[in-house]
Amino acid sequence: MEFDQDPVAAPPPARRKPRARASKAAPPEKTPAPALASHGLDDFKPAEEILDLPVEEMPARKSGALAQLDFAMPVLAAALVLFLFSQVLALRQNASALTWRARSLDLQTENIKSVRDNTISLLKQRELLVNEGQRLSTSYNELFTDLLKLAKTDGDARAVVEKFNIKIATPPATPPAKE
Repeated sequence: MEFDQDPVAAPPPARRKPRARASKAAPPEKTPAPALASHGLDDFKPAEEILDLPVEEMPARKSGALAQLDFAMPVLAAALVLFLFSQVLALRQNASALTWRARSLDLQTENIKSVRDNTISLLKQRELLVNEGQRLSTSYNELFTDLLKLAKTDGDARAVVEKFNIKIATPPATPPAKE
């Protein structure tokens, strides 16, 4: 049967053995490129390994409400921090205002005490003046009473009493008591 073939024709190609394929469960280990290793990127994974990851391990994109929630949480946290910061500032301002009020009240208390002490000393001085005035009034009353008694017997005293119209004052009438 060898003779059935054309002697000028090329012989049929030889059959090759099929190549061994790597299993998808365990990819071959690859060492990182020397340039990456020098920069501390030893954990660099080639794209083939990332694409071969099972679906459960790949991060899923969030959609709709979950994506909005991821945006809302930092915004709410920032708002809470700003609110607490403003509250702390308000408390500091209130504390300084209360401190100022306390100092002001202390100064007012000191002023009131000094005014009270001055008033007490002025009252004592006025009391002395009133007592002196009463003594003088009593002595003038005694003098005029003696002058009026003397005017009954002495002409010079009578002339002084008539010239200055000196009389004994009648005591004021007391109002009737209410029943």
